[in-house]
Amino acid sequence: MTIWILALLLLAAGVGMGLRLGVIPSAFSFVGIIMGTLLAGFTGRLIKPILPHIGIHDPTLVWIIAPVTGLIIVWLIFNAIGLEVHRRVSVYYKYNVGDLRLALWERLNLRLGACVGVLNGAASLVLISFLIFNVSYWTTQVAPSPEEPKTTRLLNQMGSDLQSTGLDKAARSVGSVPNSTYKTADFAGFLMQNPALTARLGDYPAFLSIAERDDVQQLAQDNTLKNGATLNELLHDGQVQSLLKDTNLVATVWTIIQSDMDDITNFLITGQSPKYDSEKIVGRWNFDLIPALAALRESQPKIKPNEMKELRALWTQAFADTTFVAGTDGQAFLKNLPDFKSHPPDTVTWKGQWSGDDTNYDLSLSANGQTHEASAITDGLRLTIKMDDTTYVFERAY
Repeated sequence: MTIWILALLLLAAGVGMGLRLGVIPSAFSFVGIIMGTLLAGFTGRLIKPILPHIGIHDPTLVWIIAPVTGLIIVWLIFNAIGLEVHRRVSVYYKYNVGDLRLALWERLNLRLGACVGVLNGAASLVLISFLIFNVSYWTTQVAPSPEEPKTTRLLNQMGSDLQSTGLDKAARSVGSVPNSTYKTADFAGFLMQNPALTARLGDYPAFLSIAERDDVQQLAQDNTLKNGATLNELLHDGQVQSLLKDTNLVATVWTIIQSDMDDITNFLITGQSPKYDSEKIVGRWNFDLIPALAALRESQPKIKPNEMKELRALWTQAFADTTFVAGTDGQAFLKNLPDFKSHPPDTVTWKGQWSGDDTNYDLSLSANGQTHEASAITDGLRLTIKMDDTTYVFERAY
């Protein structure tokens, strides 16, 4: 229904403008719409670098505003030419021909103007449908909730009506929007509609190092995200807005998503990453108490059973939150490692780099102004780290 109402309004407006302006301005306006559409990509590329200087940084807004502005500029140029030609023709008929020919011209001018106005209305309908189709393709997937703002719900309804009328085919054929745009929209919709899977996004190998940032970890604890927020709530969340202002972070995440989208989707569904699983150390690891105690007993065969029992009780509590994280970018994090030398006992998080391949790796970790070198060996399921005189054993967290 909304699309038919829009069509009637645009056609009526086109006829009205045609009757008011006449055939020549209407014809030039129609040609301007066609040429503006054809040149929108070119003019949009010229305008795009200007937008950040006037405060428009959002990639989505830039994508929309740049070509639309280019189209409007070309359309206005053709309209200006059309009005000047119309003025000259009107002057000619007013002062150089008789009253009969003037009357015939004015009648022809109005009637043909109304006919060409229908073309202007139809062309405008197709262009606006193009915008509705591409924007609603996103909103219907990432913002389907009835709790979204009225404008979003109206846009979703118009997108649905556009499909039911069959105008979506004409709308999509107007511009050459890359298929990657629609694929990204599908991916965003998949995340928004599956918040339980979204929680696993921080475990994706390429996101592991990013997920260890303090601001990102605070966002992960945000109840707004945990409870499956609507798009409107998400965009107005203070922590989300703060992260979006970090252009380097946004660019890094966007690059990973664009290059690894299929692999990320596969990981969220199956827990497997064909792209990164070959690097065995990459992942999130939990401290494994029993093998760690076994390694200690092997290195100290004379340890007494009662000492072992006490040690097990101590380690059970001390290593409860100890984890190791290795990212695809070579960053390594040994988190919440107990420091038995401190009084009272405390935990330390060591950060650094890993290097190596296959099963043997070298670690360089720093904390509190100290740097320690360590070695690691893994078969992909169990990870053993030797640092100083202590052996730590971990099992893969997923």
